[in-house]
Amino acid sequence: MKKQKFLLPFFMLFLLTLLTFPVCAEDNAVLFAETVNRGTCGSGMSWRLDVDGVMTISGNGMMTDYPSANTVPWRKYRLDIWKVNIEYGVTHVGNYAFSDCAAMTALTIPESVDTIGDSAFANCEQLSDIVITSGVREIGNRAFTGCAAITGLTLPQSVISLGQAAFSYCTGLTEFHITGSLDETRPSLFANCTALETVTLPDTVRTIGQWTFSGCSALSEFTIPERVSTIAPYAFKDCASLQSVALTSRMTELDSGTFYNCSALQSVTIPDSVHVIKQAAFGGCYALRDVYYTGTASQWEAVSKNDFADMIERRFIDVHYGQAEPVSTATIESITVGNGRVTVHVAGSPDEGSTLFIAAYDADGRFLGVDSHPINDPNAYTVFAKEAHTLTVFLLDSRRRPAASAVSKAVPTET
Repeated sequence: MKKQKFLLPFFMLFLLTLLTFPVCAEDNAVLFAETVNRGTCGSGMSWRLDVDGVMTISGNGMMTDYPSANTVPWRKYRLDIWKVNIEYGVTHVGNYAFSDCAAMTALTIPESVDTIGDSAFANCEQLSDIVITSGVREIGNRAFTGCAAITGLTLPQSVISLGQAAFSYCTGLTEFHITGSLDETRPSLFANCTALETVTLPDTVRTIGQWTFSGCSALSEFTIPERVSTIAPYAFKDCASLQSVALTSRMTELDSGTFYNCSALQSVTIPDSVHVIKQAAFGGCYALRDVYYTGTASQWEAVSKNDFADMIERRFIDVHYGQAEPVSTATIESITVGNGRVTVHVAGSPDEGSTLFIAAYDADGRFLGVDSHPINDPNAYTVFAKEAHTLTVFLLDSRRRPAASAVSKAVPTET
């Protein structure tokens, strides 16, 4: 009897194990199917890649800054990632974190993120759906270089620093807008963005770095912000579509090769504050015909012009003294919104080719999109009106220079 009493519980335990084991195995199989791999990526930080190609970064704090792309723990899965979901709580996207994720198409940066590291999304060739929210302050060197599928981007006002070559070789980028407190454009910021046509920089910019727009062959018009006092060498080299440019009254010299090989450049406005025009500043600018100089003829003769003086003499460039090209006197008086319709009231005399831009943000400050409308259509529908919490309107003249101060308005709740 004792032996039977001992064997019965043992047999029941064995039978129970057999019955439950297939369920446990199935659960493990489902878990494996949902998660390809996971691991850590910083103190209190974790990553998870699911079978659908969605990479999720979780935790509170900073991701690891990796020394190279090859040291990223999910490197071997980089071609399987199509979407990156960075959860709220992450404050820093690590260096090289998603470099060369060539299949990634969508990305949202939450408000908790303060900085985006160097080369964080470099060469993500299919990345087109990108949202950078109002928490981001700094974008690192080469952060989005080679992201050829991005066509348009408006950065939030929180951004105060853009790293060297941050958007270089974004060959599909056609327009870029930033309204924050940016102090300078770092070297090669937009180098070889061959489709870039429209760029709006804030009036806080004081320095345009070396090679900033080098190779931007579609850029036909650009407004130099009024506070700019320094333009580094070759900043606009090979901008083959640039037709006119006006230097600011804060500039005292024009550096070497600044507009080198801008073969379509026809006119330039030079203030009397400029005393030096260095070697090859306008080298290869074979279409240049008019120089508008705000000073007198005697002041112009005192300017150190090096080879530029010879260009004027040999190519019959006309110098117009004591004048600058006319500027817009327009102001944006108000914005009204109702029934999905945005009406912008503009006063003054904007030139005929001026364009209104209406940027929309949701209640969390996330950018929703931007509409553009000719000045002769100031009453325009915008597809963002019903979803927007705030609208920001700015006006650019026919040469894409700021023609009026930007105006923001909270969208009223419709009843």
